[in-house]
Amino acid sequence: MLKQYHLETSAFDDPILLVDDKGEPILSSPPSATAGKLQYITSGEGWFAVETQEEINAISASITGGGEVWEENGQLCYSGRCPSDNHKWDSDKKKWLKLTGAEVQEKLTALLTEQRAAVREKINAKRDECVNGGAYVALIDKWVDSDEKGRATLVEIKADFDLNGKDGHYTLICADNTAQHIDFEQFKAVWDAVKTLKEQMFENAYMHKILLDQAENPEDYDWSIGWSTTYQQHLAEVNNG
Repeated sequence: MLKQYHLETSAFDDPILLVDDKGEPILSSPPSATAGKLQYITSGEGWFAVETQEEINAISASITGGGEVWEENGQLCYSGRCPSDNHKWDSDKKKWLKLTGAEVQEKLTALLTEQRAAVREKINAKRDECVNGGAYVALIDKWVDSDEKGRATLVEIKADFDLNGKDGHYTLICADNTAQHIDFEQFKAVWDAVKTLKEQMFENAYMHKILLDQAENPEDYDWSIGWSTTYQQHLAEVNNG
C-alpha cells in the first residue's frame, strides 16, 4: 500500500505500518506472493488503500479536474480528469457527458463575464492610482498631492479664500515635501489641476469599460492608453535620465 485515501475529506495520508506487541514490523508470510514484505493497513472506516502512484495521480486528477471520487461495492472509484472544456460530469450516471450547444454558450458567457470583471478591477485600480498619484501644476512648476488627504487640504484653503477674500497667501506642502507660498490664482491652478485629473481619469476608465464590454476577448483588450503620469513615475523617469 503506497497511500491511503479518505473519501469524505478528499485527503491522502501515509498508511499505518502493521507491528506486533513489541513494536516490530509484521512481515507477510507464505503463501503470500509478497512474503517477507512490510504490511500496512488503513486508519479504518472511510479510508481506502491506494496501491500505486498511477492511482494517486488518477484520484488527484479527478478531484482537481471537475470529476468525482466515490465508493462502489467497497471499492474506490474515480472519474479521471475532464476530457475537455466541453464536457461535464454526471454524478448519477457516473460518466462524462458532452455539453449541449446551449450549455457551451452559457459557459462561454459566464467565462467572458468573469474575465471582464477581472479586467474592470484592473482598470479601477489604475484609475485610482492615477487619481491619487499627484498632479503637475505648470503655473508653479510643482507636483501636488491629489489623494484624499491632498484634496482635503485644498478644500480647507478654498474655504479660507472664500471667507477672507482673494488677496491672501497660503502655504501648500507639495508632493516633494517643499513648501510653496501661493496666491489665489496659483491656488486656482492647483485646484483645477487636481479636479481635472480626477475627472479625466474617471472618464478614461469609463471609456475603457465600454470598449471592454464590446471586446470579443476581454483578456486581450488593451486598456493601457489615456492614463496620466503619477508623481512616482515622474521621479523614476527623472532618476533614469
